[in-house]
Amino acid sequence: MSKHLWDVIRGNRSSIWVEWIYRTRLRDRTVWTVSETMVFWGWKKLLKLQSLLLPHIRFLVGDGMTFSLWKDPWHKLGPLVHLFPRRPNLTRMDVVAPLASVIINGQWVWPVQGYRCNSIEFLQILHSLPTIHGGVDRVEWKHNGGTFSTASVYDHFRTPGPKIGWSSLLSGVFKIPRNSFILWLAILGKLSTLDKPWLSHLVDGLPETHDHLFFECTYARQCLASIRRQTRFPWPYHDWRRNILWASRAWRGKHIVHSALRAPLASITYHIWQERNRRRFQGAEQEASILGSLVVEDIRQRIISVQLKPSASTFGLYHCGESLGLSRVVRSLML
Repeated sequence: MSKHLWDVIRGNRSSIWVEWIYRTRLRDRTVWTVSETMVFWGWKKLLKLQSLLLPHIRFLVGDGMTFSLWKDPWHKLGPLVHLFPRRPNLTRMDVVAPLASVIINGQWVWPVQGYRCNSIEFLQILHSLPTIHGGVDRVEWKHNGGTFSTASVYDHFRTPGPKIGWSSLLSGVFKIPRNSFILWLAILGKLSTLDKPWLSHLVDGLPETHDHLFFECTYARQCLASIRRQTRFPWPYHDWRRNILWASRAWRGKHIVHSALRAPLASITYHIWQERNRRRFQGAEQEASILGSLVVEDIRQRIISVQLKPSASTFGLYHCGESLGLSRVVRSLML
């Protein structure tokens, strides 16, 4: 939404959507003065970003033909019509007048002899007029070298936090979104586990925690053993956090082989969580070997669905596929 608002602020009329906004929503108003009560829900959400973006925007006055004298925040006081709603009438200047009406030959020329033009309100405007830079009026983003981007907006409004090493475990060409989402929650410890001994829904009756589910539980270890028998998936038997730290270091980066190794982790996490919910809410269960086969099939189908181009990385995936039990699939893709 910030990008859409930025296009409207800049007056990017080459965009069909922006042109439609100016003709049907703004008309003789600006994005800074339009009423939120007179527009649709989506447009209201867009307008609520005004107060967040304005401190990070620089208005450079040029010839004054683009900016509105009263309705654009070219002045450090903001849109003048908000601060001095009667001023257009008192100065005998049209409320829709462009800023160019008070600029002549690159100099400020205000009607200082007008009615009540010596008031404190008017002197406030004159005392802090911005520099006229010449050329056309321009709107600039104060950060990122003046280049606006949604990434720059996000960086300035997000809460700073430490860098995390496990984010790469959620990405890659072979990721399955539903699996990655459950893995993300599991890494954060946000799955709705029931940390009570009598409410464990897997086989050994121990407290249901993230460490227990992945993979201290007897059933989960049986599933992991089944997967490793079929694919020789390299996974150490430590506690959950230690294993995640190991995987984030061993399989980091965008290399296709590392992406192929990350996919089984997300898949087994997803299917174990599904099995837990099946036992809790449906009273049904399936054997560990069946769950292991589901994980292997997940990865096999995902590899088949990806268009792989012959390269050194794909050749590396071929060897990885041999260790994962997917050599036939990968070999067919290489032909």
